[in-house]
Amino acid sequence: MDIKEFYKFGSKLLSSTMQVHMDRPKGFLPIAPDERRLMDEDRLMQGVYNDFIFPIVFKQEYGKKLQDMFDTGTASLYLISDKMKTVLEDNHLTGWQTFAVKVFTKKGEEISGYHGLSITGRCGEIDDSKSEIIEKRLVPNGTIGRFRKGLYVGLDKWDGSDFFLPEKYLGTIVTSRAAEILNKSRLTNIRLQNLADIEILDFT
Repeated sequence: MDIKEFYKFGSKLLSSTMQVHMDRPKGFLPIAPDERRLMDEDRLMQGVYNDFIFPIVFKQEYGKKLQDMFDTGTASLYLISDKMKTVLEDNHLTGWQTFAVKVFTKKGEEISGYHGLSITGRCGEIDDSKSEIIEKRLVPNGTIGRFRKGLYVGLDKWDGSDFFLPEKYLGTIVTSRAAEILNKSRLTNIRLQNLADIEILDFT
């Protein structure tokens, strides 16, 4: 298998699109709020539902436009529309599941037709040593930066799912088949990047 056959799955991060954040009961004060927030959202994204009571409540943070996918303020945790869920089901795409949510606007009005998206497929760790080192300027006359080109996920341990998470990495990867279906379905607020084209700033 080649990384050119896979894509990183995410949102377009448009400020006009509604973003929602998980709502917590009044008085919820864990010892380390930031760490608990990350732990909760990451567990939901990975499909680890221990100790959760469903439906999970999300409230509008900013943006107004309703799309097929909402950001939640946490990497790779998204809410998806009924339409998107149907597309995934009808095309028998694997490596995902949904959890029950309730979504409310800032005014307390409920927005129906959305589901939490968990990624259950897995593969091995990312190997940065396989990436090509390139140098480029992001802006004219700017300083030259070093980048790693190509995201080499551990396909040797890939379970064959259409949606999957690399070990120790909170970013969703999809197969070319899944990417083609998502594109043809014209679902909104979805961004797909071929793994071979991804460039990440190199701090080493």
